[in-house]
Amino acid sequence: MSVSPRRLRAGALALATLAIISTTACTAGGGGGNANGGAATTLTVNTSFVLKTLDPGRVYEATGLTAVHALYDTLVTFEGSDVGTPVPALAESYEASADATTFTFKLRSGVTFSDGSPLTADDVVFSLNRLKNIKGSPAVTVSELSVSKTDDSTVVVTSATPNPNVPVVLAMPSTGVINAKVAQENGAKDGEDAAQGDTAQQYLDTNSIGSGPYVLKSYDPSAQVVLEANPNYWGDKPQFDRVVLRNMDVQTQKLTMQRAEAAEISLDISGKLLDGLPESLQTSGVQDTVYFLFLNADPAVSAVTSNAKFNQALRAAIDYQGIAALYGEGAAPGAGLVAPAFPGTLPEGEASTRDVAKAKALLAEAGLDNPTVTFNYPAITYKGVDLGTVATKVQGDAAEAGITLELNPQPLTTFLDEMRGGKSPLGFTPQSLNYPVADSLINNMAPGQATALRSGWTVQRADPAVVAAGEQVTETLDLAARATAMQEWQRLMNQSSPYIVLASNSSTVVATADLTGADYSAAGWQVDVAAVGRR
Repeated sequence: MSVSPRRLRAGALALATLAIISTTACTAGGGGGNANGGAATTLTVNTSFVLKTLDPGRVYEATGLTAVHALYDTLVTFEGSDVGTPVPALAESYEASADATTFTFKLRSGVTFSDGSPLTADDVVFSLNRLKNIKGSPAVTVSELSVSKTDDSTVVVTSATPNPNVPVVLAMPSTGVINAKVAQENGAKDGEDAAQGDTAQQYLDTNSIGSGPYVLKSYDPSAQVVLEANPNYWGDKPQFDRVVLRNMDVQTQKLTMQRAEAAEISLDISGKLLDGLPESLQTSGVQDTVYFLFLNADPAVSAVTSNAKFNQALRAAIDYQGIAALYGEGAAPGAGLVAPAFPGTLPEGEASTRDVAKAKALLAEAGLDNPTVTFNYPAITYKGVDLGTVATKVQGDAAEAGITLELNPQPLTTFLDEMRGGKSPLGFTPQSLNYPVADSLINNMAPGQATALRSGWTVQRADPAVVAAGEQVTETLDLAARATAMQEWQRLMNQSSPYIVLASNSSTVVATADLTGADYSAAGWQVDVAAVGRR
């Protein structure tokens, strides 16, 4: 991927909020040092911490994923901004059964943990069983998987149902392989009682026991996390001997990057916040976040939003190009629920367009004269964009078609409570994938699923064609064909679902001009710090 100074490089979760956790600074074991000889080099990473733990079996938040990806290797991984093609990591190769239920991984030889001890299939089996059985937030991704070994270098992962995305799941940082012996000595368990008996989190928060390119040097979740190069790393040594993750609000990040000269990156400057940065800085971004309206399909909640003609009228009333412009650099008008970062996204040419005359005609067909709807949204700024600004734009667009939207900005907790309780007639929210499997949306947003039911969208209220299209996705085992099926599902969703996609927006890595490999990844770890080097 070529580098364009100050030009967004395009590659390809539920509403995210920041958590600030205070604790006492701790020093980790494992050492480190200068793996490359000569003067030590440091890469500084500025980010607003979303950090609860560095325990791979429990890690779920963005900052933790960035660090854990550097500390623990997984069976497979992704390179750069590509989240569609798993590549070998601990496994030198793997085979999938024709029915997508059995995956056999051949481990590469010569891999050691940071303490020099060899990594074997037993460590992989222990790590994945522990992830599943401690039942932390990321366990949902492996809940249907079982794992065993056939010998010290062969691991078999079996899915209870056909699932061609198993290799993608096994690239996630939460599946990082830990040193089973050391983990067990410090309270880790992998049995069915692990949810109650595992006590290893405190140890794993302050000590890294993986085989990754870095080891944990210090951990202060309120201020900074320091990584040092692993002297026993089995792969290509990282160019930087030391990585410092610094907790910093986004405005301070911008001021810092305006003065930065070398070896520094920021992870939270995106959209309009990119305006005014020096042209010498690099930006790497992918459109991984979708912003959409949800209309309640339950007549008992709203006789207006549950009206199919009103749904289509509001879709036609919106100025999608104008809304995308509010997000700034790296945004695009909405096309479908799958963001462009992921396989299965709709082509750019299928982005929604505005037709006010059509909107007015649809309202007349529905017998609605100046319908009025309460419009809830969280009163927050997300990825550099005030959601109130977008809501006001939607309100103005709707008014031109004869629709009155009464803006109701809410504290985030209030908004979430009303949304989850199915009480919002009309709402607005961003959405990102927790892991890069776009067809997981079927399990949440298809008729009758959890997210759909929050909008009163039952199977009985849905077009049977939408239900059938969703079933077609899950029944398709070839990933390329599944991506095509996802496109067809989205086209049907755009015709009658309660979701109106407004825009897709980019997450961005901003880096000084001397760096290479500072590519944003939608895989969850944001940037692979071990891949960052100097020109």
